[in-house]
Amino acid sequence: MRLGTWIVAVASAAFVAGALAGCASSATPPPAGRAVGSELARALDALLDARPLDRALWGIEIAEARTGAVLYARNANRHFVPASNLKLVVTAAALDRLGPEYTYRTSLYTNAPIEDGLLRGDLVLYGRGDPNLSGRYTTGPTAIFAALADSLRARGVRAVGGRVVADESYFDADYTRPDWEAYDLLWWYAAPVSALSFNDNSIDFTIRPGAPGAAPLITAAPASSFYSLENTALTVAHLDSIRQPLDFTRAPGTNRVLAYGYVQAGAPEDTESFSVVSPAAWTATVFRETLEAAGIPVADDSVTVVSDPARSPVGSASTLLAEHVSPPLEKVIFSINKRSQNWHAEQLLKTLGKEGRGRGTFEDGLAVERDFLRGAGIEPEAILLRDASGLSANNLVTPHALVTLLRYMRGHPRGDVYFASLPATGGDGSLRKRFANGAAAGKVYAKDGYIQNVNSLSGYLVATPADTLVFSILANNHGLEKSQAIAAIDSAVAIVAALRSR
Repeated sequence: MRLGTWIVAVASAAFVAGALAGCASSATPPPAGRAVGSELARALDALLDARPLDRALWGIEIAEARTGAVLYARNANRHFVPASNLKLVVTAAALDRLGPEYTYRTSLYTNAPIEDGLLRGDLVLYGRGDPNLSGRYTTGPTAIFAALADSLRARGVRAVGGRVVADESYFDADYTRPDWEAYDLLWWYAAPVSALSFNDNSIDFTIRPGAPGAAPLITAAPASSFYSLENTALTVAHLDSIRQPLDFTRAPGTNRVLAYGYVQAGAPEDTESFSVVSPAAWTATVFRETLEAAGIPVADDSVTVVSDPARSPVGSASTLLAEHVSPPLEKVIFSINKRSQNWHAEQLLKTLGKEGRGRGTFEDGLAVERDFLRGAGIEPEAILLRDASGLSANNLVTPHALVTLLRYMRGHPRGDVYFASLPATGGDGSLRKRFANGAAAGKVYAKDGYIQNVNSLSGYLVATPADTLVFSILANNHGLEKSQAIAAIDSAVAIVAALRSR
């Protein structure tokens, strides 16, 4: 249905024990001074060369963070699809170029006078790419809009005589990448990327099963006239191979959403976040509805979207009426790395393009990333970029490049923020249930990744307080169940931790 909830897999003790046993049984002991490295090579090779892992393409580099000494490498200079490990690039570049205190502003402008409480013209909602114009850090999805309504009222506005203009011209209107899968475009993780965006440019549908034979109950938030939902799904006593689980689609190019398929009776409540078409119009429509609910009527219900900077109504003669300032960029970095928020990564990419090169486009954002990577000592051909999130299967990186990046950020002035943004074993983020036991427990700070037949994990292994390792493990073309691939990667990390902590 979408990028599903991670299948949590703890590193297999049998995998680790078998690999270490294979290492110990070697007839010829390693030369003095290379014991750990040789043991590590034998143990990891024993793990990865056994069926079914031997059919996968593995790219690995493990190095000391301080010296850069490589402890193990396997195809480390070959290209691999990184999946969400690519988010390590955009978050590093953003911390370097923008800083953790950078904020976004979303503004209300007008070119018309206010007379006796009436704004005699249009109200312009001007966006600059804030990915958190939502309820993520407030009391509800429209709380920011309600606060803007309060600010308008404080300026004496009691009614709007024109319409709401949605100005998204700070970024371009190229909303998605051409090599993202068509089905992915229906969901929150591949929602359209716009300078004026709201609620991750998604509608949150909550599904509860009904009685067998009845339709499931589907509620939508935030409520708006911007979309419609037709529910043709049914609740059944049992799902089977014939009955397709509930799914959503839409009439092409519209926000007419269709729910179809089956829900099993007694199933737990579930929430699916479905992307919208025309993000700026979505944002402005909900904003207008919030204004009217707050007692500020808008004469014209239509919404005009402005995408071309040359046609923007905002200029030097415009009056700023109200403004929302976002939480600091550090929170965006945390959402991208800890929660693997694809859409936030792409919003941040266009922000880099706008701030670094004057244009809020994918290509300009990627150019800023490439400049940053060159400064970090990474050869341009080592990382081939198509997006910021890793959703495209046409992104390519080498394990050595990711290790170089991670080492660079460990010594960066903002490296502590970067390190803290990574998922941690036993902590928050996507690794919270991985590495629960064994030698790696509590020692792994890394970004995971998944797309079809690709799994990845890159980050830091704090073997001892004085000994930090940097690693990148990329599995491509593996054909495994996701849980199998995760278990294999976790086993590899556990082997490193066990040998390094002796």
